Amino acid sequence: MNINLANTLFDDGIFSALYKAGFITTKVFVYREIYLWVQAQVKTRNITRNQAVLEAEIKFNKDERTIWRALNCFDDKT
Repeated sequence: MNINLANTLFDDGIFSALYKAGFITTKVFVYREIYLWVQAQVKTRNITRNQAVLEAEIKFNKDERTIWRALNCFDDKT
C-alpha cells in the first residue's frame, strides 16, 4: 500500500470505520506509525534507515523483522 493512500484513508476516517466494523486490526495503525516515525528519523536526523530501524525496535518494543515488515508494507512499489 502506498503511504499517501494510507494517510488519506486515515485522515478521512476510513481506517477507523473499517477497524470499528472489524474488517482490519490495529496492526495497520501500528505499522503506519512505525513507518512515519522511521521516515521522520531518517529525514530530520540524517541517519541511515538501518539505524532508524534499530532505534524503532526499542521505541516500539517490536522485533527488527516486524519493523522491516512495517516499512515494506507502505513502501512505494510503482
